[in-house]
Amino acid sequence: MNIAVKYYELMTHLSTSIARFGVPCGRLVFALLAGGCLSAPGAGAAPAPAEQAPNRIVLLGARWCAPCMAEYANLPALVRAAAPDRIVLAWIDRPIAAPPGLQGQVDTMPPAAARELAERRLGVGFGLPAAVASGSACQPWRGPLRPADLPAWRAACAGQPR
Repeated sequence: MNIAVKYYELMTHLSTSIARFGVPCGRLVFALLAGGCLSAPGAGAAPAPAEQAPNRIVLLGARWCAPCMAEYANLPALVRAAAPDRIVLAWIDRPIAAPPGLQGQVDTMPPAAARELAERRLGVGFGLPAAVASGSACQPWRGPLRPADLPAWRAACAGQPR
């Protein structure tokens, strides 16, 4: 396993641990790497409305995650390929806005709700990036979701409740 994969796993583990235990960020090196403090999610928080709505593809990511930011850079093509499904950006570290030209076409989820969704659907110590289909028992997509990946993921999810 190369150093980038190990770094990625470490950062995902640290962000999950800090969010769960509510450790203050202070001047930790992690805060510099992650791009900010992570707030503790609310206990027993209800799923965010964007996750509950049908026909949504929720992209889980973080600003410190290079593959997530590459997926974000490719968002215009992904939005076109995902139609009629709507894309929801669910960044676990801090909110991220839709790129210029996609406002009104892409929804966002608060970081606390994104972390709760990631732990519930992907498990503790989840890896990023990932994507989940809202309102579906479909298996999450692990890794960056590219427009070319959508037909295969949709085929794998066919017949599962939506």
